[in-house]
Amino acid sequence: MSLDTFNQKKDEEMRESYETTLKDSKKDNAAAFLKNISRKEVERKRSVTFSITESQLNKMDKAARQNGFKNRSEFLASIIDAI
Repeated sequence: MSLDTFNQKKDEEMRESYETTLKDSKKDNAAAFLKNISRKEVERKRSVTFSITESQLNKMDKAARQNGFKNRSEFLASIIDAI
């Protein structure tokens, strides 16, 4: 490897190119875009206790599975949201 590969003029051009890229407004636009990605607002869940009969619980489990819910809690939350 010769010392010719380390050219001060080319190094200066590269440095200027990097500085231009970093100062480019596109960088600012990308950062603004990432900040503005809308995230679904998640409401905090709260654990509650209530009483239902065993047969009601079985019906709810069966209906949750038939409708593609992960569990009966999600199924019940969906029903309440529909009210």
